[in-house]
Order: sequence, then C-alpha cells, then structure tokens
Amino acid sequence: MDVSADGWLALKSVGVGIAVAAPVGPMSLLCMQRTLRQGRAQGLAVGVGIAAADFSYAVLGAFGLTALSSVLLAGAQALRFAGALVLLYFALRIIQSRPESAPHGGTAVAAWREFASAYLLTLANPPTILFFAGLFVAVAPLVAAAHATVFAAGVFTGSLLWWIVLTAIVAGTASKLTPPMLRGINRLSGLVLIGFAVYALWPGR
Repeated sequence: MDVSADGWLALKSVGVGIAVAAPVGPMSLLCMQRTLRQGRAQGLAVGVGIAAADFSYAVLGAFGLTALSSVLLAGAQALRFAGALVLLYFALRIIQSRPESAPHGGTAVAAWREFASAYLLTLANPPTILFFAGLFVAVAPLVAAAHATVFAAGVFTGSLLWWIVLTAIVAGTASKLTPPMLRGINRLSGLVLIGFAVYALWPGR
C-alpha cells in the first residue's frame, strides 16, 4: 500500500466532505436554527446526522455499488417529493416556534431524534444525491477496499469538521441575539425552507 497515495486520497476525501457540506442549503439552515434554539449539542446532532448520510453515499460510490446507487437515482423524484414535504413540516414548526432569549439544551432522546431526521432528510436531499451521483463516475469503483474505506472515512471527517465549526460559530453568537431577533431569524429561515421545498416540487424539474 502506498502510504503517500493514501495520505493524498485522505486529504482529497476530507475536501470532498467539506465541499458537499459547506454550500448553504436546507440542511445548513436546519442545523443553524437548531443550534440557535436548543444549543450547540442539538445543532451538532443534526450535523452528525448529515455527515452520516454523506458517509452512506460515499460508501456506495467508493465500493462501486452502482446497482444500488442507480436505484436511488431512479427514485430521486419520489425522494424529492418526500423530502420537500418534510421540509415544509420543519418550516412551519420553525415559523410558529417561540424562541427564548437563550438556547436551552435538549435531552439525549431529542438529540437522537434530530440525528435521525437529519440523516433521512439528507438522504432525500436532491443536491446531495446529484453531488454523489457525479462523484460515483469520478471515483468508483476504487479498486482496493482499503482505498474505498479511506475515501468514505475522509468524506465523513470533512463533513463533520464543517458542522463542528459551523455550530461553534452559531452558538457563539446565540447569546447576543434577543427574542425579537430570534423570531425574525426563525421566520426568515422558515420562509427560505418553504422556498427550497417549493423548488423541489416544481413541475418539470
């Protein structure tokens, strides 16, 4: 095994993980809103769920599971519809929520719920599906199982690093926000999420 090649693959894989996580989209908004409302731990639970979904898609591509990935792509329309409905649900809940002056921590059960919902939503997120569909062509199948493992682990690491940094930044500003400001952020976030959902459901896409 070429150690230098593996190191370069690991770095590239971390970069891929950051690249798929960094663009501002519905999952970023959900992560930031959870961090503002419930604290960094709950926001990070969302981030870990997103990173786990990115890892799942990376495994499909890295190990050359093209048959399963083709099934996912064939069902992209159904996934888009389901994801849009869930986004609408979250958007309405965010708009109707009454934020406090300071975030309150959630329970371990709530954290698991945030993780699971973020994981499933990311799997159904069309941009994530399309990103990894293009990636499958570039990197799959990786010949050696060890290389595939390095790639998938690197994607997870890069994605998780992004969410750790993002939740730290958002949590650091939460104490400076007043309830009226938080209500405004909630309403804006909810409206943007509704926009993402409508875009996903738009005919002809």
